[in-house]
Amino acid sequence: MEASALLKKYNVPTPRYTSYPTVPYWDIEKFNANGWLANVANIYESRKDEGISLYIHLPFCESLCTYCACNTRITKNHGVEIPYIKAVLAEWKMYVEVLREKPKLKELHLGGGTPTFFSAENLGLLINGILQNSSLAPDAEFSFEAHPANTTSAHLTTLYSLGFKRLSLGIQDFDPKVQFLINRFQTPQQVAEITTKAREIGYTSVNFDLIYGLPGQTIPGLADTIRAVIDMKPNRIAFYSYAHVPWLKPGQRHYTEKDLPLGDEKFALYQLGRQLLDAAGYKDVGMDHFALNSDSLF
Repeated sequence: MEASALLKKYNVPTPRYTSYPTVPYWDIEKFNANGWLANVANIYESRKDEGISLYIHLPFCESLCTYCACNTRITKNHGVEIPYIKAVLAEWKMYVEVLREKPKLKELHLGGGTPTFFSAENLGLLINGILQNSSLAPDAEFSFEAHPANTTSAHLTTLYSLGFKRLSLGIQDFDPKVQFLINRFQTPQQVAEITTKAREIGYTSVNFDLIYGLPGQTIPGLADTIRAVIDMKPNRIAFYSYAHVPWLKPGQRHYTEKDLPLGDEKFALYQLGRQLLDAAGYKDVGMDHFALNSDSLF
């Protein structure tokens, strides 16, 4: 079968891999809190020597990125920070009680939303609260997601002092037309400054997120974005497909399907990105990710 025919055959929406099992397999009817906690305790008991991976979702953003399909809360009221941190720490304490000991942390990741919506001081309160009720694996790895437009030196230094060595910056595209349509603005200069500062502080891995298939995206515009990214030499790059689900995320109605590159046009964007990244020494490691051969992901 020709490549074009294969593309048409398999070009269908599928569940995202960011949840496992994927959503269609969730047993919603039988789900209850007691069963969940018992399952957590049983699995932990069989694997506790390995250490656990902890993900903390910080959903707040000051403005809505219209492409976004994540679980977010849009507000400029930073008074939400402390109540949310208290709620997260209360939940963590509950899990520690269920596990009957302070668990060993092997990995910790802050995602969102925009974790850097929170002040550096409040992120310190959150992480210290987690660490007080846990122990650390010798090879523990901490990482966080950040918006280039609001990440400060204080964010970088505070989190580094608490054990964070990995940083992921959400870029998506540098083309001004695309940025207007998706309502997410950051310049290559901002990203370069944050990347340089993070490396000076001691961060060992920097990831950039890029998306293909965004509204208004073109071959020349994406090529300029990827070349700018390559010049900054992040250790890893996530280059993933835009998912258009306006019936779930009304913000995506800021544009229409007429604005989207579809079919062969969208695939051409992916091919362009893959070719440029490969030529620059980035290896396709699967699941939309590319890494330099010096990076541990490779």
